[in-house]
Amino acid sequence: MVVSGRRGRGHDGMSGRRIIAGRVMRVAGVIAAAVMVSGAGAGTGGAGAIGGPPERVLIDRALSRSTVRVTGFAGASVSYVMGEAWPSGTVRTRQLSDVAAIVGAGERPEPARAGTVVVELVDGTRLLGTLEPTGDPDRGEVRGTAIGTVPLGLDHLSRLVFDDGAAGSAGGSGSAPSDSDVVELANGDRLEGLVVSLFPLVVEDVRDAGKKTELSADRVRRVVMSNARREGGHSRVWLRDGSIVNIETFVKGEGGVLAGRASVSGMPVDGPGPSLVVAPERVLALVMSGTELVALSDVAVAAYRPGMGRRWAPGPSVVGGVAGGGVSGGGALGGDIELCGPMTAEWELPKGAARFSAGVELAAGARALGECTLVVEWGGKEIARLELGGERWSGEVVAALEGGPGRLVMRVESGGRGPVQNRVVLRQAMVLMERH
Repeated sequence: MVVSGRRGRGHDGMSGRRIIAGRVMRVAGVIAAAVMVSGAGAGTGGAGAIGGPPERVLIDRALSRSTVRVTGFAGASVSYVMGEAWPSGTVRTRQLSDVAAIVGAGERPEPARAGTVVVELVDGTRLLGTLEPTGDPDRGEVRGTAIGTVPLGLDHLSRLVFDDGAAGSAGGSGSAPSDSDVVELANGDRLEGLVVSLFPLVVEDVRDAGKKTELSADRVRRVVMSNARREGGHSRVWLRDGSIVNIETFVKGEGGVLAGRASVSGMPVDGPGPSLVVAPERVLALVMSGTELVALSDVAVAAYRPGMGRRWAPGPSVVGGVAGGGVSGGGALGGDIELCGPMTAEWELPKGAARFSAGVELAAGARALGECTLVVEWGGKEIARLELGGERWSGEVVAALEGGPGRLVMRVESGGRGPVQNRVVLRQAMVLMERH
């Protein structure tokens, strides 16, 4: 059943909203608690438990990058050892105000535990835990999350995922395709209308206020709300368990943990509020406030064509990462982009694009025979050129983007060996946006 139309929410005048219900696996009655990340519990396990801290890419405000091993945080500073110097290298300290981002090197979040509900809010917060009633049909609370118990109201909800195996449940922008709400059901049905309460979950027909459908939790796979995004401009932390937490201020914790006051849409601004305390190896990515980054893997390819001597070429492919409508919108772990050359690919970048940065390397299976040149163009002018082959199979591109908006063009040109293994991988390809 699909219900179309609009109607304001009675108590606050919000525009009418809709619900979708797609195919879903049945949700067990009681949702198990998600992994609680704390200073004590988060220090065990994870990639950092054996062999030292996992590698991270530290990106400064000019978008220059360094491969590092983060050893700890101390309030507004981070300590690390350069990747090539691990484990005996000098520990360096840098103020977070000098950092644009610290992102994972090809890592992905852990799969959610069975029965865990994923809650996404309009401010980009993503929490995993159990969803419990509070006695108010419009409100609930999420327990067992990375920042403790968090209240949840309809007006601040972006998405609920009861089955984490649902396509796109770990990523996506979290917004419905129109001004209605969308609910996906376990049997494959799909409802569109207005969610009027959470406990019980009730969907109202936007054309007939008297027609309501009540749904039990085991019938629902995913709920997507039409509430508009409301970004707060805070720093943002991505955790290994899949959580995303906005941080207002960082504070010094014990033992090098990352600690700070969390900002959560719908929670009172006065009082102590929720806090995040997490071991550094549990942090997959950190983007600092005042920095607006967009992962190139989240930008649609505008055009691509084969290079000289080829009649056909596959388009750029994204491998790994977590999709999310750009780093600032929820997907700091942008995927790697593979270019199978010789070929040319183009991306249309929005107004405000100011700087581009990417790690560049020949694909793992192409380093023995691969020999090519990556040429980067902006506004019809060449802004970077990097030759790959032999012992030089990796490098970096950092370039200013002047006079935007426009198309970012990348061309893979064959070297002396011709079009043999000309497969180039872009890692952490980021576009720095200027605020207007």
